[in-house]
Amino acid sequence: MIKRYALLMLLLISSMAVHAQCSIDSTQTDPGIYPDTLQPAVANQFYNQDITFVMITDTLGLTINNFHLASVTGLPAGMTWQCNNFSNNCNYDPSVSIYGCVNLSGTPLVAGTYSVTVTVIATLQIVGDQTIPYTIPFIVVPDTVSNPGFSMTNSNGCAPLTVSFSNNDPGQSAYLWDFGNGIQSNLENPPSQIYNVPGNYVVTQTVTASGNPQYFLTDLTVASIPDNYGAPVDVPDMYFFIYDSLGSQIYDSRPAVLNTNAPHSWALPNIPLQNGNYTVHVWDEDGGLFGADDDLGSISFQGWSSSGTASGTLSGVSGSLVVNYTILEIPVPVYTHTDTVHVFANPSVPVITSGGPLTFCDGDSVVLTCNDTNAIQWYVDGNMLIGETGSSLSVNTSGDYSVIITNSTGCTAQSVVSSVIVNPNPPKPTFYVAGNTLNCVLSGYMLQWYFQNNVLTGETGQTLNAAQQGTYFVTATDSASGCSTVSDTILFTPVSATELVSQSFTAMLSPNPAAGEVLLTLTSAINSVTQIQIMEMTGKLISQQEFNSQRGITRFPVSLNGYSKGLYLVRITQGNNSKTLRLAVH
Repeated sequence: MIKRYALLMLLLISSMAVHAQCSIDSTQTDPGIYPDTLQPAVANQFYNQDITFVMITDTLGLTINNFHLASVTGLPAGMTWQCNNFSNNCNYDPSVSIYGCVNLSGTPLVAGTYSVTVTVIATLQIVGDQTIPYTIPFIVVPDTVSNPGFSMTNSNGCAPLTVSFSNNDPGQSAYLWDFGNGIQSNLENPPSQIYNVPGNYVVTQTVTASGNPQYFLTDLTVASIPDNYGAPVDVPDMYFFIYDSLGSQIYDSRPAVLNTNAPHSWALPNIPLQNGNYTVHVWDEDGGLFGADDDLGSISFQGWSSSGTASGTLSGVSGSLVVNYTILEIPVPVYTHTDTVHVFANPSVPVITSGGPLTFCDGDSVVLTCNDTNAIQWYVDGNMLIGETGSSLSVNTSGDYSVIITNSTGCTAQSVVSSVIVNPNPPKPTFYVAGNTLNCVLSGYMLQWYFQNNVLTGETGQTLNAAQQGTYFVTATDSASGCSTVSDTILFTPVSATELVSQSFTAMLSPNPAAGEVLLTLTSAINSVTQIQIMEMTGKLISQQEFNSQRGITRFPVSLNGYSKGLYLVRITQGNNSKTLRLAVH
């Protein structure tokens, strides 16, 4: 059995080290995965299966430029996968061929029902990447070992191991099972056994065959006879007949043994005996010289019995007939069959440690570490992270992370889940200048203004009166998560009161609400380049354009084509002077 497992591990290692080649099933033409159900595997036996996937070239009029086979997850321990285009990192161009192929191979070590997920990323023109998962059921059945007496299913595995037994020799008289774990059974079909402790358990089945023992008469000795044979003148010439319980003769010892006194023995040809009385009738042959043969008497014995001595007497004569008989008993056959259950130890539960907090902001990361000498596989949300088999994992996305370790016998242990929470950052704050006032359009977050990279104490509102020349920026912080985002930095120079007056303007949007187009009417004190920015209410910029406005009144139409219904911010900027208006689109 040790050699057997060494071979299995060699097969496993070989299957992982060599890129498997797979054959494409070109008879399939409809997009999808083929076959949609995998052939069952047998635990501890090598498995090899090809999966063909048929790609589409466009969807909803959008051309698909590339298919990337990203991962195959959910495989049992001991199994691996390889695409037929591994040299190109499993990328496929559907304009060249609509076919791709994945080979699943290896020696599954643990029986069970698995859901294998093949994840394909399709790159569509304009839209970009779209993830397409395909889930295929995969069953690994327990292996079976057998001998003439019984079979065992799932006889090799990890503790606790449930082993079932099948009787290959039914209908016999009696059974005794010893399962090697301190439990015995006399049932013809015994219950399954659970082996909780690692080790090798010898299972013994003792079978008593149906039927009865067999009995044979092998020897007969006439120890003494009565004196009616003509003694002392004559010497007896003995012979005998044997009769069954129905009176039928079953044996004749003639010819007689001449001139021989008792005791005398005969070796018999193993006469089979039934369950009944048998009679031995002894005679002295006179051959007509002294008249008829002399009756020396008879004895009886039980056929299904042991060897013994029986005697019989005749009236009117002296002495008696004494016969010793030997019966050979052949007992009912008893057969013994053995086999061995191998129960392997599970590794200790692995422990994950983190190099920092498990809750952090988008853009940060944490390193998870599992220092274990066994083979490591990382998972997130129950899905295998392909290629992540090292002792550490850098994490920058939310999820429940765990590791499953596998020892040399294929037994596994799973860690406690480490839940990583990555909080989103606030939207990037934007602000505009209106005279000497900086106006942040983002609301709903804690704001903090900075001047020359220093905190402006107490300046946490949406506006800031900028009195000094220098660099300014603002940060937005989520009060719940503590995550922050920083705005762009501007270099600002305050303007005088005279400049404020000369740069002042008024702006109006009409109609408001509007649909399709809105008219911007400006009244300016000077000729200027005017910038129009349209933003979502969060401050996210949607569009930006510039035009030349004249002193006095300037009207400028703004297209609203493609805008969804809702509220928007419209910021108009001339030099350092800005105004923000609200616009409703319906």
